[in-house]
Amino acid sequence: MDANRVARYAPAAVHRRLAPLFVLAAVSGSILCACEPPKQYGVGVLQYSENARRAYEEAMGAYKDRDWETAATLFREVRRRFSFSREAPLAQLRLADIQFEQQLHVEAITAYKQFVRENPKHSNVAWARMRIARCYYNQISDALLLPPQEEREQTQVVDASREIQDYLHEFPGGPEYDQMKQLGADALARLVAHELFVARFYVRREKYDAALARVDYALAKYPGSSRDVEALLLRGEILLMLKRKPEAKRTFELVLQRFPTEPRSQQAQRYLDLLVKEGL
Repeated sequence: MDANRVARYAPAAVHRRLAPLFVLAAVSGSILCACEPPKQYGVGVLQYSENARRAYEEAMGAYKDRDWETAATLFREVRRRFSFSREAPLAQLRLADIQFEQQLHVEAITAYKQFVRENPKHSNVAWARMRIARCYYNQISDALLLPPQEEREQTQVVDASREIQDYLHEFPGGPEYDQMKQLGADALARLVAHELFVARFYVRREKYDAALARVDYALAKYPGSSRDVEALLLRGEILLMLKRKPEAKRTFELVLQRFPTEPRSQQAQRYLDLLVKEGL
């Protein structure tokens, strides 16, 4: 075969040999395109906010389904990828909420406090402060296997009462305000109950001055509790034991003045009737 013929047929031969390679490359490219995950978010500065919003909404979907593990992962991703968006602090708050929902109260307190510290002007600071107070309150245990709450150390109750009162003072009308007010009243009553328990302990040992000091401390430190009537009645009784009848009389009169419709005030009236018979 002459040189011209070779030159004329060589390209066709080469094409026939290369054709399978082109087909393979095309198929491989199609497979690679099919396996590559689609881009979830757009690109560009103008789409940053929209991407952050979409990512946050996806995380909220898992949160509403109570899929805590998935939700936590997605919220952390929001904070990592969109740290300058409005959704970043919201994702931080939701991560704290996840710990709250899982009753990880110590961890949740730390997370909420960090949110407040890093976002002091955020509109959800009141929510975080409310949840901090709830975490403290939720750690108060009334387990049947434990001694009654008033007989135990009161650190958790003190912390809960402090946080609740601070919240009520700083955020009137804030999230769950009425519920928090009820929890605050309960915590206050628990603290007074503890002081009265200690006072009665001293009474049984005839340490009346110590008992009176404990009741007076309760009335001064925790005013307005649902146990005020009980505390005042005990105070009057201790004063009678100390032979300080005029002071006891004034205390019982105070009970009737402040709580005229309270059933337990009838006991104060009976004490007054006895004192009047004695000429006081």
